[in-house]
Amino acid sequence: MKIELFYEEIIDYVEQNFLIRPQLMYVDERTIDIKYKPNRFLPAMSIQVHIDSCRKDVVCLSYECSVPMSMIISGAIGHLGNKIPQGFEINTPNKRVVLHLDQIDILDKPLSYVELETISLHDNHVGISARLK
Repeated sequence: MKIELFYEEIIDYVEQNFLIRPQLMYVDERTIDIKYKPNRFLPAMSIQVHIDSCRKDVVCLSYECSVPMSMIISGAIGHLGNKIPQGFEINTPNKRVVLHLDQIDILDKPLSYVELETISLHDNHVGISARLK
């Protein structure tokens, strides 16, 4: 089974739910650049997210960003503390994120029917391959 999430759909969803409109730019099959410009007086904030590995129950990501952006991320993670949902393992010093899919509550139902195979990035969409259990 193949699922395609188009960048424009993701951008519209983020704007609708969080009132910000990021830019998503394809870098390569494993890397995407995410930019957001808060207003015309502040510079754009940018982060590159890289898919390091993907298994049926774990997705490993890493990110690269500027020092100020890294400080914002570290501060936000520190502030959220125990409010980060179960299944998200965030290591800010090493700039790594591990998603334990089987521990994320919202994924319980979908993962009871399908197993993740791969996640790949394309010019205009995120491709997700899964197989029925």
